[in-house]
Amino acid sequence: MTKLKYDVIGYWSEVKLDIIREYASVYSRIASAQPSINKHMYIDAFAGAGHHISKTTGDFVKGSPLNALLIQPPFSEFHLIDVDGDKADELTPPPYPGIRRQPVDAGAYRL
Repeated sequence: MTKLKYDVIGYWSEVKLDIIREYASVYSRIASAQPSINKHMYIDAFAGAGHHISKTTGDFVKGSPLNALLIQPPFSEFHLIDVDGDKADELTPPPYPGIRRQPVDAGAYRL
């Protein structure tokens, strides 16, 4: 296996991640409170490795899949997809034991 190369993201990508995290948190809270909704899912077709490197600070930044996994109340299901198997592998070890890697078509992986 080759060493994983994390994506370096700029300021606007960090802002986008903050917006997605806030939106997903509110959505999960509202959906969980509705008696007519049995389950609600988080789907990310470009999940990546779960972390990025900030171009501004050089620090690791949580990506959208890790932000989604930490939301309370939690989503009922997560469908995290990435074409890069090494990035998909980055999300499968503990502390995320409920995630399993499952190949799908064209080299993509659903976690």
